[in-house]
Amino acid sequence: MKRMLLIAVTVVVGLMFAAPGYALAADPVKIGVLVPLTGIVAQGGLEMKYGIEMAAKEKGKVLGRPIELVVEDTQIKPDVAVSKAEKLVFKDGCVSLIGVFSSGVGLALAKNIDKLKVPFVTTHVMTTEFYGMHKWVFRSGQLANDQTAVGNVKGILARPDLKDRKYYVLVHDYAWGHDAGKRFIELAKQNGIKIYNENFDKAPTSTKDWSSYISKIKASGADGIYIAFITNVIPVFAKQAFDFGLTKTSKIVSAAAPGPMELEEGGEACYGIFGASCWSWDVNTPVSDAWEKKFWETYKVIPSDAAVHSYVGAMHLLDAIEKAKSTDVDKISGALRGISFNGPYGTVRISAKDNCMRTDAVLTETMAAPPNPFGAKVAMKVLKIFKAEELGPPEK
Repeated sequence: MKRMLLIAVTVVVGLMFAAPGYALAADPVKIGVLVPLTGIVAQGGLEMKYGIEMAAKEKGKVLGRPIELVVEDTQIKPDVAVSKAEKLVFKDGCVSLIGVFSSGVGLALAKNIDKLKVPFVTTHVMTTEFYGMHKWVFRSGQLANDQTAVGNVKGILARPDLKDRKYYVLVHDYAWGHDAGKRFIELAKQNGIKIYNENFDKAPTSTKDWSSYISKIKASGADGIYIAFITNVIPVFAKQAFDFGLTKTSKIVSAAAPGPMELEEGGEACYGIFGASCWSWDVNTPVSDAWEKKFWETYKVIPSDAAVHSYVGAMHLLDAIEKAKSTDVDKISGALRGISFNGPYGTVRISAKDNCMRTDAVLTETMAAPPNPFGAKVAMKVLKIFKAEELGPPEK
């Protein structure tokens, strides 16, 4: 009798906990977010975090489970980033890593991916070394250096005010800057664009006073400047170039999109910066306009490329986990290959051949902003659209 009673009680308790009102909360799917939240690009890192958060909120759940973002500050230091990644995977139980601002950090993580054994989706690393690097390493969100160089060279050739100039090339002294400079110079020379310094100048990322470089540019006689700087530094350089009178005679073309908050600080001094990138808030499509509105209402920050790249990358990752029906590294990675997302800058597809994204891009110029809901005084005006097929590279 006692045994029958025990069985009956066990069945009743089991049914109670199986009922919706007694269901235990499902374990969250944890995603490790690696962004710089201190140092020179802290604003950009914050915007990256916002973009990933927007995607997670929009998605709601994956595999019927809540999404938990575990955020760590890389400090833009490769060793710190690797240590934080190990903590996210081995201690926190994250099933994937996303984010990463700099190529140096991205390359360090990629070299440790066999140990980490999770998919790594970067939303910002632009070095061409990421093409086909590893079956678990992906790029989504940001154009690579070769794609940006194609866009900028096409943009220079298409504009009479840019094509007949001689370009002084100045880059930040680390992996991304070096790669960006080499890619531009190689392609520019093939297309008859004049380059003053083929070995290009390299400035420490800690540089705040650009006067010595500006003096060299003025003395060179070059009337075009090609820069590959961390996004938040671009307006700082432009402001100093304006103050020294350099921009009266020279045009600036950039390998990265300038940060919108820093553009606001520079004001009129930051007018006239050209560059190819994926997106600006002047991309006026229904999807882009709706995303901008939602971003602004949520964060009260001018919508930025850092945020939109990270949003797109996160949507790729979360859609892939759903498609994989698993948190297994190989199944998620398999689902990422060839995946597409139609977002603020159109269809973005991760190549099944080399794990890196293909997307359209825009040539923009910074200028006085038209009336806008963000109160922005400087805008990246869209001048031209480049199709993904134009930017390449071919998928072998």
